[in-house]
Amino acid sequence: MSWSALQRFVRRLSGPVSHLVAFYAALVAVFTLLRLMRVSGFWLIDLANTFAPYWYMPLALTFPLSIIVARQGTALSRLGKRRPRGPQPLGGSEKAYRAASIGHSRSLPEHGGAPRKKAKRHRRALLPQLRERWGMLLQIALILVGLLWFAWPGRYKAIEPPQGETFSLVTFNVQGSNAELDMATDWLLSAGADVIVLQETAEGYDHRLQRLYDIYAHEDHIEGSVRIFSRYAILERQILSIEGEPGRLALRLLLDQNGRELAVYAVHLVLPQANWHPSTHFALDMLLRYNETRRNAQARRLLQILGQESKPYLVAGDFNMSDSSLIYDEIAARINDAWRDAGTGAGRTWPVAEIIGLPRIVHPFLRIDYIWYSDELRTVSASIGGPIGSDHLPVKAVFEWASD
Repeated sequence: MSWSALQRFVRRLSGPVSHLVAFYAALVAVFTLLRLMRVSGFWLIDLANTFAPYWYMPLALTFPLSIIVARQGTALSRLGKRRPRGPQPLGGSEKAYRAASIGHSRSLPEHGGAPRKKAKRHRRALLPQLRERWGMLLQIALILVGLLWFAWPGRYKAIEPPQGETFSLVTFNVQGSNAELDMATDWLLSAGADVIVLQETAEGYDHRLQRLYDIYAHEDHIEGSVRIFSRYAILERQILSIEGEPGRLALRLLLDQNGRELAVYAVHLVLPQANWHPSTHFALDMLLRYNETRRNAQARRLLQILGQESKPYLVAGDFNMSDSSLIYDEIAARINDAWRDAGTGAGRTWPVAEIIGLPRIVHPFLRIDYIWYSDELRTVSASIGGPIGSDHLPVKAVFEWASD
């Protein structure tokens, strides 16, 4: 393709591309406004908030495209302003040029009509340029908003080294159908955590986790749901309801952490779906049945329980919510997020691609597994483990007592 042909191709595309970019920028601006207003309760808006960072990512492409289109438009407008001022260039007919000039002069209106027409044409030519400039300014503003909301929290954080004794906790949704549970157990043992919180431990898991029982002297669980392994003695056990009917339970253990009492909660919130049932079309069902009502109610009930907690505590589990969901902000306003305070990067834990049938090149794109903690503690570090047979990745956090 010659250079002139390429230029013509770019010119033909510039119009549709500019309209598409403008539509996208306007759509993201409306979404940003709705998010600032904390609008929720509509499934499409709630779903958009779950994947909020991804709506801003195309700006990295559309903004340069806007600059290219604007420059192309400027070049075309300059070309259109050129008028022949002398004889016809070489290769043309001077007679035809003169005839055209005479015809042009005859078409000019009298009594100053030409300046008014010229000014009108100038205004018409100016409007697209103003739209393009405002579009670019809007995209710059949206880029800054996206960076502030979703990139800034994942920046590198300089964490002070621990001043006293540390202890660690791992949370992991093992997935009930995990065929690589031996590999998962190997990783859990190598992590050396003092407390392990597991979710989706199906009935009959006891014998498959025997090696954890050999190392951790203390264990308790809700059959078929959550499970806690601990190096520390269990002083108290509670099974808590975090909703009414149909019922969802959380496990609370009060541990003797080397002479200090520490409450550990194991939590697994429901999927944000209405009338969920197992299906081979999980992604389609998630889109069509997306509903955060029940999950958000469980999260708020958990916050009420934690508001009455008299002991320092850790809360760990699969919350089935992304950290861009509006309910996340409600939780983070009340308790501390270990990854947000000591982790670096996005910390995404779901899904592990090959487990749900996606190409291995696809990386986890949501953070739904969390470790929360009370103000009496301080996070020293937080990290994400690798794939170990589940569609979730494990999360580990190291703590010390803030009073130390």
